[in-house]
Amino acid sequence: MAQDDFNFMDLLEDDAWFEVTARREDSVTGKALVGHGWGTHLGAVIANPKSFSHIAQLRSMVVQAWQQLVTEWDLGIGSEAATAKGQELIMTRLHQPEPAVQEALMALLAMKLSAPQGEWEMTDAVHAQICRGFSQVLRPEDWYVIAISAAQAVQNHVKRQVQLPKSA
Repeated sequence: MAQDDFNFMDLLEDDAWFEVTARREDSVTGKALVGHGWGTHLGAVIANPKSFSHIAQLRSMVVQAWQQLVTEWDLGIGSEAATAKGQELIMTRLHQPEPAVQEALMALLAMKLSAPQGEWEMTDAVHAQICRGFSQVLRPEDWYVIAISAAQAVQNHVKRQVQLPKSA
């Protein structure tokens, strides 16, 4: 496979890659951490890489919908900060989602998995459904923190442009 054709997402479906990676991790003499807080669940992930692939696809769907939502807000220079902060908060909140949110996301994932490979896309209806999930997952203070992150990015950008001291 040519280097230009390499896709990291292909590794998620490669059982041999997971086995080799697990052996490499076991051979490390220090503390080795993998991913986003797998903790005691790492063994289950390695034992069932197909499930990990599904989790990765679901995460990708959520991130794509979040990025699209922030783009629609037209925050300009604050978009990157709002995207990063929101994504961080969403992933934290989705560690233990409400049953209704979990059911909705799993239904969307099932719909994606049932589509022929490469034919699923983020339709307006899917985007709207995931965004409804954001309103259930994110708390009022989370939305405030996201807005503050965007505002601070804009403020810092203006300060750099006019060369104001950082404490102003």
